[in-house]
Amino acid sequence: MKVLFVNSLRTIGGGERWLLEVSEALADRGHETAFAVREGGQLGRMMKSDGRRVLELPMRGDGDVQSIVALARWARELESDVVSVNVQRAVRIGAPAARAAGIRAVVERRGLLFPLKPSAYNRFVYRRLVSRVIANCEAIAADLVGTGLLPRERITVIPNGIDVGRVQSGGGRGFRLLSDIGPDVPVVAVVGRLVPDKGHSVAIRAFAELLKKLPGARLVIAGSGHLEEKLRKLAGELLPDGAVLFTGYRSDVSEVLDAADVVLVTSYREGMPHVVLEAMAAGRPVVASAVAGIPEMLEDGVEGLLVPAGSHTAAAAAVERVLYDRRFAGSLAKAASARVRREFGLRAMVDSVERCFEEEVASSGGGLRTPAAGAGEGDR
Repeated sequence: MKVLFVNSLRTIGGGERWLLEVSEALADRGHETAFAVREGGQLGRMMKSDGRRVLELPMRGDGDVQSIVALARWARELESDVVSVNVQRAVRIGAPAARAAGIRAVVERRGLLFPLKPSAYNRFVYRRLVSRVIANCEAIAADLVGTGLLPRERITVIPNGIDVGRVQSGGGRGFRLLSDIGPDVPVVAVVGRLVPDKGHSVAIRAFAELLKKLPGARLVIAGSGHLEEKLRKLAGELLPDGAVLFTGYRSDVSEVLDAADVVLVTSYREGMPHVVLEAMAAGRPVVASAVAGIPEMLEDGVEGLLVPAGSHTAAAAAVERVLYDRRFAGSLAKAASARVRREFGLRAMVDSVERCFEEEVASSGGGLRTPAAGAGEGDR
């Protein structure tokens, strides 16, 4: 099977990590993989350094005909069997390009719960171009059905999975040493792209509340994004000097997790965040917003603590509870570690994705077809 992945984000987030892990596993199973990405982004640079087959495109917007035409041409040259699209711009460029190339197996991987308008264009995309949607949690599947754009039978829920063996332990001591954080200093870690959806401002305000009870604690924010300057300014206004450390993007967050006493996720919008799975695998207690698929990953009070999105006071209280009650924190971490190994393994996820792709190829007739007359600009 020949799979073409299309992704339009310039930064590396959970969706991009899904793409990297799934594509690597599929390649190990003998499938051919190729990638169309937005030029100038981290994903393209990473893939080129790994020697992967990559096409960089401008992807300037939904109506970027140049990118659509170039991608369609490349898909035909590759003789792709299935096109996997991720994130809205990738959908609106990759799906028309696949149609123009005569590829009927077009699978969107949807990993974030956000409103999708039932516009005329979206109705066309989801009724005529996208053959199936992979949602990483039931909450996203239900939301998508609610739009009326496609029926539930064309949505496959495949929870995210990770290779727990890659979540290394033992690097926390070195991270603390290099970061000038003492071994007994409470550390709250926030990991994710610095974008509005992740709610970093809530985490900073929550930490400011926490410092009233634990003045010696440290906040570690790992990730990069366009909000960094704004968040640094907010932290400078609310927190004392030296209370927060911005690490920037890290390709391996294991050391940060290993150094943390609690992992805080204050997102407004999510799907099934990778960092929650990594924290579970690392044996670190999690305090997280009760949004999208997070309640499907963690039972409140059993495997983690869930708080209302946007409430910095609730987040601060939950983190305080975990830091003060170490026995309770240990029980959360132990239960979460067992669950991630039981339910969210990488192999099971890849098995499901592979089966989904193969079924779409089979149901579409097995490979490229000659584009129908009129398919292309006028049909869109």
